[in-house]
Amino acid sequence: MKNRNLIILTGLLLIIGLLFISLSSISQAVSATSDKYYFIKKQLLWSSFGIISFIIASKLKFTFIKKNASILYYLCVVLLILVLIPQFSNLTLGARRWFNFGFIGIQPSEIFKLSAVIFFAKIFQNEPTRNLKTLIVYLTIPIVLIVLEPNLSTAILTTAMVITIYYLSGAEITSLFIFCVFVVAASTLLIFTSPYRLQRLESLVDPNNSSSYHSEQMILALSSGHWTGKGLANSDQKYSYLPEVSTDSILAVIGEEIGFIGATAVIILFLFLILQIIKIGQNAPDPFSSLLVFGIALWIGYQSLINIAAVVALVPLTGIPLPLVSYGGSSLITVMFALGLVQNVQYQSVLVYSNSREKLKNNHYHRHSPHSRHRAH
Repeated sequence: MKNRNLIILTGLLLIIGLLFISLSSISQAVSATSDKYYFIKKQLLWSSFGIISFIIASKLKFTFIKKNASILYYLCVVLLILVLIPQFSNLTLGARRWFNFGFIGIQPSEIFKLSAVIFFAKIFQNEPTRNLKTLIVYLTIPIVLIVLEPNLSTAILTTAMVITIYYLSGAEITSLFIFCVFVVAASTLLIFTSPYRLQRLESLVDPNNSSSYHSEQMILALSSGHWTGKGLANSDQKYSYLPEVSTDSILAVIGEEIGFIGATAVIILFLFLILQIIKIGQNAPDPFSSLLVFGIALWIGYQSLINIAAVVALVPLTGIPLPLVSYGGSSLITVMFALGLVQNVQYQSVLVYSNSREKLKNNHYHRHSPHSRHRAH
């Protein structure tokens, strides 16, 4: 009997996302397009593509995935270069992160998260390529390109994800620790030398700072929901008070409308999803599959943690979406594809287990069959 926990948990979070995007985005949609259903229509389209990508990823042969890991990596590096060129992208809120094709927008840094998991799982599965030099060479260029967008939060998230994959593969601890210290120092330097990043950091410790307004609004939304919330569609903060209400702040809307209990239930669903992915990774049939699945668990886990921490004002606002729940096509489709790969590994594990049992059963039959006893005599 197939274990469908991964599909059920993914489906529940996807439905929750669609529900609260439909409830939270109306005001934003009316002011931006005059069509109050604009964002939910787009998210339904992205969800359809996401489900298709999940199915495709769950059916792909892992030999094909492993063979083309390098191609996907280099393609993402090219896209990260192109998105920085004005002729290929638009400047949005002071950043160049998206290719805009009218109704469709593509964010290369989201695709790179997927390619990074696949690529680094491949090169770290074998001892000859499992070293710090390989990590630095292949990680530095795409991370620098992401920082130049600028998108430091995604760069930090991706770096943390890849470093942890490297650690899980059996890395040498001393050199890895030194590298981590360097990464933390570099990230700190980038924060303190950038006025807008420093302002975001100061908003956490100085309530009177003007940039702390959005954090205060998210805390107000969560606190006004109390235990059980104001009821679906009854959020007040979603009306132009919360920043990026259907993306960065969607958990605040959830907390306001269905309360602390409802928001906690959503977080528990994420916890169950991550634990289910880890369980599948532990039973993976080979090192590549195992590292790939653990990498996806790290991706979803770290990203969820950063988003939740920003909503409760433990870290500055980062622009990191809540996986499966927040509005956005690139994030949703790549996460759904990644989860399809996890489902693929689960199928492979079941197949390997079934074949092993069948082989043992056949060996047992041949050893104890009358024909085998006759040959023994």
